[in-house]
Parts: sequence; structure tokens; C-alpha cells
Amino acid sequence: LKTNHSTRILGGSFAVLRSKMLLASFAGGIFAMTLGRLAKLAGEQEKAEKKLETAIGRRSNALLAFASQQQQVTRFGDEETITAMSLVGAYTDNEKAISRLTKASMDLAVAKGMDLNSAVDLVSSTNALSRYGVTITGVQGSTQRLESATDALTKLYGGQAVEDAKTYDGVMEQLGNSLGDLGEGMGMALVPMLKLSAKAIKFLSDSIDPEKAQ
Repeated sequence: LKTNHSTRILGGSFAVLRSKMLLASFAGGIFAMTLGRLAKLAGEQEKAEKKLETAIGRRSNALLAFASQQQQVTRFGDEETITAMSLVGAYTDNEKAISRLTKASMDLAVAKGMDLNSAVDLVSSTNALSRYGVTITGVQGSTQRLESATDALTKLYGGQAVEDAKTYDGVMEQLGNSLGDLGEGMGMALVPMLKLSAKAIKFLSDSIDPEKAQ
């Protein structure tokens, strides 16, 4: 009788444990596929903006507005543009110079089939541009040299990024960027609730004894 009673108790314990494990797994899956995805989008935007702010030493609403405007006329998402501008910010904190050089880098990226960050690195170094037939003047690392690179690239590749966005592939990329912005906005609005949800799921997960699950 004692054995049967113990067996029933043990069976009930395993049933409760199994239910909790299934519930935790289900909750974690739903969180990752929906709310977690929205939170990730919001986090990526926040991370990009923080990089730019750190690079130039302040928050620039003008540059953030520039990134949003470029998303409307090119295939580059605003967070991608913001990250690229943070790379330019290592050389200058002049907002006009940063936006012009970033725009020139977009044209170069499209013309040469490279990603935006690689194009920015290439343009910022300026010496490497000689292999593309771009002549740069001014002292290495100076604002004048960056402006010279911007002017030269604009003459060679100006308008490439805007025209590229008019293609079918470019339009579809812009659609993806627009939907991404929608997700970012929803993620930002849901952040307080997402934090509470994450804590609740963590509590449920922590309440499961790994030794009993073996």
C-alpha cells in the first residue's frame, strides 16, 4: 500500500513537472517568435543610435532625420545608415560632412556591389580610393580630404543609390525596411510589458528543478 501511494505521488509530481516544462517551452517559443522579435528590432535601432551618439559625442536629431529620409529614397534602412554614420563620426563630428560622405558612400556601395559599412571604410581611408581612379586632395585624416573624397565620388557615382531604389529589388527592400520600422515602433511601445513578460517566463523556468527532470 505504501509503495502504491508513493508511486501515485511520484507520478503526480512528474505530471506537474511535465506540465510546467511544456508551459515554459510554449511561453518561451511564443515570446521568441512574436514579442521577442519586436523587442529585437527596437533594440537594434537603439543600439545603432547609441553608436552614433558615442562617436560624435552627442545625439543628433538632424542625422537621425537624414537616415530616415535616405530610407525613403534608397534601399538602405535607417539603422544601417545610422551605423555607417557612426563610422564616419570617428573622423569628424560635422553633421553636414557626415551626411554628405555617407550619401556618397551609398552611391559607391551600389555602384561597386558592396555593403554600406565597407564602402564607408573605403571612403574614410581615402588612400584606397585611388584604385577606383578617385583622386583625393588634402592632408590625410583632415576634413578637407573627406570633402574632397565626397566631391570626387559624387561626380563619379552620384545618384546610383536613388536610381537603384527604383528597381523591383530596391522597392521590395524598401518595403522590408518600412515593415521593420513598424516592428521597431511596436517594440518600443511594448518594451515595459516585454520586460515583465520576460521576468515571468524566467521565474517559471527557474521554478523547474533540473534534477527532477532527469
